[in-house]
Amino acid sequence: MGTVRRTLITATAVMLIGTMVLASAPVMAQSYDPTEDMPRQTGIEKALTKLGRGLSNIMLGWAEIPVTFDQKLKQGKPLGYLLGVAPVLGAARAVMRTSTGVYEVVTFPFSDREVNYDAVLEPEYIF
Repeated sequence: MGTVRRTLITATAVMLIGTMVLASAPVMAQSYDPTEDMPRQTGIEKALTKLGRGLSNIMLGWAEIPVTFDQKLKQGKPLGYLLGVAPVLGAARAVMRTSTGVYEVVTFPFSDREVNYDAVLEPEYIF
């Protein structure tokens, strides 16, 4: 009888301790706030982000033409608008995005660390 009783007491103690550990798990969970927990970007990281954004805009500036066409199609514009105005508008936006990319690639190492690392265009990436 002694071994059965000892086994029962041990099993009860293990279950009690396990229940207490599992019950306290939500208390031990951390809240995550990225503004406080993430380190701030350094000047080099901001400059490299500006370089990458500029290269992306140079390589994908042409994609403004089909993106503009698709946006106007989803807005329900008539066929004449889609075939006449949308390509011209897309081409103008493509020139603007490509030239902005060239500007960002040329000026990324010379920018003021506090001001000039923000995106010039919105959205900053085409996709």
